[in-house]
Amino acid sequence: MDEGISRLPERQLLEHRDFIGLDYPSLYMCKPKRGVKRDESKETYKLPHRLIEKKRRDRINECIAQLKDLLPEHLKLTTLGHLEKAVVLELTLKHLKALTALTEQQHQKIIALQNGK
Repeated sequence: MDEGISRLPERQLLEHRDFIGLDYPSLYMCKPKRGVKRDESKETYKLPHRLIEKKRRDRINECIAQLKDLLPEHLKLTTLGHLEKAVVLELTLKHLKALTALTEQQHQKIIALQNGK
């Protein structure tokens, strides 16, 4: 062994203060191994779970915003002020049902015209 390198003790216990200020993203990228106490694994798993949930909520909010943009203006004016997420979903359902009914009526008219010829 090189004499210039100081020898580390056989076992060195690390404490929480040893990790302050260090970034360990790989530590948070996987689930804890089996045999790890639940308290330790809960802290390790908490960060990715929060990020996953935030991404899920962001996706939902983005989809609701897109639905809001697709709604016709006359439906948006039926509410006063800000459109809540639930209202956007209700108006979207109402609009889709109206479009489906209209499409069905037009389909029936086409069939009637084809049969009349």
